[in-house]
Amino acid sequence: MYQQLADDYLVLASSPDPEKVYAGSPSIARMDSGRLLASYEWFRPSPLKERVSDQTEVLVSDDDGATWTLAARLDFIWATIWSYEDDAYLIGNRRRSRDIVIGRSRDGGANWEGPVTLFEGRHHCAPTPVLIHNGFAYRAFETCDAPSRFDWKSLVVAGDLSRDLLDPAAWRMSNHVRFPGIPDVLSQRRYPESGEDKVPADSFLEGNIVLVDGEIRMVMRTIVDGHTTSSLASIGRVEDDGETLDYRFVQFHPMPGAQCKFQIVHDEHDGLYWTTVTLSTNPWQDREPLRRIGFSGPPGNERRILMLMYSVDALNWFQAGCVAMSRSMMESFSYASQVISGDDLLVVARTARGGKNQHDTNLITLHRLKDFRDLALDLRPVDV
Repeated sequence: MYQQLADDYLVLASSPDPEKVYAGSPSIARMDSGRLLASYEWFRPSPLKERVSDQTEVLVSDDDGATWTLAARLDFIWATIWSYEDDAYLIGNRRRSRDIVIGRSRDGGANWEGPVTLFEGRHHCAPTPVLIHNGFAYRAFETCDAPSRFDWKSLVVAGDLSRDLLDPAAWRMSNHVRFPGIPDVLSQRRYPESGEDKVPADSFLEGNIVLVDGEIRMVMRTIVDGHTTSSLASIGRVEDDGETLDYRFVQFHPMPGAQCKFQIVHDEHDGLYWTTVTLSTNPWQDREPLRRIGFSGPPGNERRILMLMYSVDALNWFQAGCVAMSRSMMESFSYASQVISGDDLLVVARTARGGKNQHDTNLITLHRLKDFRDLALDLRPVDV
């Protein structure tokens, strides 16, 4: 019998109509006061896609996540919720235009200013980390200037924390880095790119910007041949002299679950990096049986097993255990974000249980990993 670390999850939100309204973009943050903030949004397929306003909801908790209250509804998509000093922020995209936008709350999430446009143009993201470093707030995005919606180029924005972050002049954008392409030895080319069949082009996206040994590093989700080649991340490096953000691709690197979105958090207590990922069990299996039951996309888009991992360098990862899992290919715990709260790790996930399929999720769930640090090996050598 399989074991799970946090299968007794709390449902934060449930779709009123799982066939037409889907849960997405879960994000969670902890303020210095101890208040927890969680955000998520409701997706709709065409023709209502991105036409309904104020579909991002913000919840607050003052009892370490035991109970939650709806505090606000805001006009964002794909946003990360985060805090700095006494203020809460959302940074993400404007629906339809995809401009990069930001909002701020000065009262713990109840009332919000914004969204304010920082950069115009067609951009993309998901709830990935905001890095606070050397007086700046850094966040990853992608941009697209071609008709194909997966012809993304990766970029970084940086906000000067000594200035008003709702002032676009406080922000800079890096150069844009195009996906370098996948060598043939890393792909079988089983699935041609197809919007109708939900097979994306090879791409990197949904980057995690983290600080490792003084280096600003980007760790990105990487899609290869419709997820057939799983567990491969794209790595970038950012150098910032305070005026210019110099960003470049470095290499591909193996990382379990990197074919789907993940969010990395750094634990200042022990210096480790933590994340949760969805593992694919059999991406080469025959697709047709999955098509017949309504599975969304090719087999590598499986999202039913959510695993906890930790790392010393945000590159080489060790599995600490299974957060949650379903035996059904049509269910999932995915797009997870997490925050450290004392001795516990709190994980919010985009969850499908009894909904339409594993992609069009119907729940936002909260999972508590108690004493999560006890799950890690002591990886640091004693003789260095």
